[in-house]
Amino acid sequence: MSLDVKIHSIQTSMILAFAVLIVFTIVTLGVFSYYMVGESLTRNTKENTFQVVGQLNRVIEDYISYMDDIALVVTGAGDVQAHLEATSRGMREGTQALRQRISGFLQSIMSVRKDIESIFLALDDGTVITADPEAQLNPAVDARSQEWYSNSSLNTVRASLSSAHVQHLLKDRYPWVISLSRELRDTRSNLRRGALLVDLNYGIIEKLCSSIQLGKSGYVFIVNAEGDIVYHPRQQLIYSNLKTELIPEAMRAENGTLTALVDGREVLYTVKTSSYTGWTIVGVSYVNELFSNRSQLEYYFVMIGLLCFVTAAIISLFISQRISRPIQSLRGLMQEVERGNFDIDIRVNAANEVADLARDCDIAVKKVRDLMRQIKEEHELKQKQELKALQAQINPHFLYNTLDSIIWMIECGQNDEAVLMTSTLARFFRLGISRGMEIITVKDEIEHLSCYLTIQTMRYKNTLDYRIDVDPAMHPYRSLKLMLQPIVENAIYHGLKNREGPGMITVTGRMDDGKLVFSVCDNGVGMSEEELRRVESEGGSAKGTGGVGIRNVRDRMQLYFGSDSSVTYDSRENIGTTVTLVLPAVRQEGE
Repeated sequence: MSLDVKIHSIQTSMILAFAVLIVFTIVTLGVFSYYMVGESLTRNTKENTFQVVGQLNRVIEDYISYMDDIALVVTGAGDVQAHLEATSRGMREGTQALRQRISGFLQSIMSVRKDIESIFLALDDGTVITADPEAQLNPAVDARSQEWYSNSSLNTVRASLSSAHVQHLLKDRYPWVISLSRELRDTRSNLRRGALLVDLNYGIIEKLCSSIQLGKSGYVFIVNAEGDIVYHPRQQLIYSNLKTELIPEAMRAENGTLTALVDGREVLYTVKTSSYTGWTIVGVSYVNELFSNRSQLEYYFVMIGLLCFVTAAIISLFISQRISRPIQSLRGLMQEVERGNFDIDIRVNAANEVADLARDCDIAVKKVRDLMRQIKEEHELKQKQELKALQAQINPHFLYNTLDSIIWMIECGQNDEAVLMTSTLARFFRLGISRGMEIITVKDEIEHLSCYLTIQTMRYKNTLDYRIDVDPAMHPYRSLKLMLQPIVENAIYHGLKNREGPGMITVTGRMDDGKLVFSVCDNGVGMSEEELRRVESEGGSAKGTGGVGIRNVRDRMQLYFGSDSSVTYDSRENIGTTVTLVLPAVRQEGE
């Protein structure tokens, strides 16, 4: 009976949960539908408009580039260059014939390109050559005083472009054009001799731009680098201040978008600036035209929400029944674990997340069981390692040899040296005991090692020397007791003892990326590659006798510092051996 009550409770909870979730979703969709639809439509409009504006920009760049190529052909034409050279030399003879041929050449270009309104060659001496020899120049206009004439020398790579303007060079002819100008240079002297002007028919740019419509009333317009209008479908209204465009703000957007309020309407500017022409093409879209289908989309949101509500209620009844049974089974198995039975397999018959949960519980129980066993094994191992460390603290062979050396010094009357060795030996064993602690500071470990090496150098006189160079910043950090001494002892007895001549042991320590790195180097007999591989695999001495101490160091490092610690070897036969020990940098408590 209680099971039926619990199943009914799960069903009710799930139905209520789904009901709240769906109602919340419906309300959320209703509140944010306008925002979501607006963002979606605005994003799509931005992408589409940016593609249209980019395509128009490429068409205009190709068109201007083609016209610039024509201008290059004219400036480099043989007759043009011959005329420039003759003019530079002050020659008048034959220039009339050259001008006629140049005029005919220009006229042939205009006959092929109907979109070119006029072509002029304006020289520094005031000479103007046109495509129409019958055309009369406007006496009130000096070509050299025109803006296009001075701008022609600003860019030697590409032609200079003007904004849309009325051309006044010819008498009684005032066409609306866009001027393209290039510098005329004498190729022999590479000196400027004038400027070439190609007036492009404004209707070409107007035709390209007017064919693009963004939405119901959107459009594009073009401004040059100075912010002057090159094309605008309502240019006269702009000049009459009857219409406003945020040209400076749009130009600052460069290759992006800008939303602003213009003439009482919210406008989306899509901007593309050409690196070739320097023109900025601006697509203008009206935001209110993007939301014509908003009401219909909101209706669809409401209908979908109601459908989801009914569907969720039905599905929740089915799901709750499938979930409750495996949950009860899992609960029974976990109650066994609570009673201390860790030797069971937790498995339930389900094809959903409950089965995953059961597998996770099974893994967790097995992990706990393994950890318990591991803790027991590590406790036993720690006891064994501590016993080995205690045994390694007192080396009878070392003690006997040191005492023999002290006796020999006393018999030889070297009382001061005997006193020094005795006090050093006492400090060595006092530091080795370390109040029973296995973890000591780097400072204490280095002091202990220094005592050991002092005794050994006194014993071996001129056959052994040492140097300890450990960064003082490492002193407060944690170290393993008797970590370096077994390494040094191994270096003396297996590296330096069989060496001819004095031996040198160098112990260094440094901080490296959150690690304590110690190196013990000797200049002894070294090891062969085979011996080195055996040492690395066994973690001991190649000679056999010192292996227990070094293995003890490695095992104790792993026990107390884990995988962050390591011992590595580098040895060259007849050159020496270097042992590197790495510990994590952990400050000793109380330091």
